[in-house]
Amino acid sequence: MKTLIVGAGPVGLATALALKYRCVSDDITVLEAGSENAVAFGDRNIALSSASWRFLAKLGVTVSASERASIREVEITQRGAFGLLRLDATDVAAAELGAASPYPALKAALDNATHAAGIQILYGAKVSSVQHVAQHAEVHLESGEQMRADCVVLADGAGSDLVAEFKRTERDSGQTAIITRVSASKPRRSVAFERFTDGGALALIPRADRDWTVVWARPRVDAERMLQLDTTSLTSEINAAFGNTMGELTLTAKLTSYPLVWRFVEPRASGAIVALGNAAQGLHPVAAQGLNLGLADAQQFADAMAKKSAGIAATLTSFARQRGVDRVTRIGFTGLLAYGFDRGGWLLDVPRGLGLTAVQMLPPLRRQLTRRLAL
Repeated sequence: MKTLIVGAGPVGLATALALKYRCVSDDITVLEAGSENAVAFGDRNIALSSASWRFLAKLGVTVSASERASIREVEITQRGAFGLLRLDATDVAAAELGAASPYPALKAALDNATHAAGIQILYGAKVSSVQHVAQHAEVHLESGEQMRADCVVLADGAGSDLVAEFKRTERDSGQTAIITRVSASKPRRSVAFERFTDGGALALIPRADRDWTVVWARPRVDAERMLQLDTTSLTSEINAAFGNTMGELTLTAKLTSYPLVWRFVEPRASGAIVALGNAAQGLHPVAAQGLNLGLADAQQFADAMAKKSAGIAATLTSFARQRGVDRVTRIGFTGLLAYGFDRGGWLLDVPRGLGLTAVQMLPPLRRQLTRRLAL
């Protein structure tokens, strides 16, 4: 089976490796619009669940211990109100809930595994459209070249725009993610934090260099204000919002930002064409489910293709249907956290606090949530 994959990001490369691992296809080509030497998203720190790391390990993707920060506990609180939920790896007899790695290290590991597997990546191959041709699919490049395949996988954020049948629904969240790094005077190693504040969630994710990545969702106008603050003022605001759980926080990197937009593509499969990862959905960064959902797409897509008993079109339609529950569940859970905890006032703080406390006090429910998110 000849397979073309549009996008050489983590989901695209993981899909190629999974197809090779499951012996679905030996004729795999990945098309990447960017150059081979493009800088890989600088300072991003990617938190992946244990399930995602196990999947990558099966594919031969290895990130060195020096580039990997273990996450054994997640602490969830809300600013200025009661309520505490701790998700702990020991509750589910696991060594960790997941781990975080700098994006460049993760991307390099995927690149190395792809090269070792003999999978071809064509750089500078910008796709202009993808069309159905009988039982196959045809990719048209801006260079004028056309490539035909038995199956085309869209694994790029803009990929769904290439197929007329795929309808993208987008919703501007009205928020901007503020990204920076901090060190802590009283660090708590292997703990990730999710603190809900007025206007948006504040997450601290451990880094392999012993700092923490800060991801703070702010209303757009407030984010613009914060981007103009000096280091002292910004440090003060982050400390006030997070509290003294880890002592004094000190900024160790410049501020960056990006707008938060929800995206949902339906249908995600048509004929011999399927959308995975960011080509199929875009999530709010709260709970770090975006890339984990994309890697689950890649794994189950390869499994479905390995087991197919009907044609490719029927297999892709069945795959899309089977992914529906996990997809909607993760999007819904992320939406609840993103919007259910971003308003202040005791009328909302009290029931939210009771909800967090109830889950904390009910071990079976807490364990079920932990397994769902991590294992």
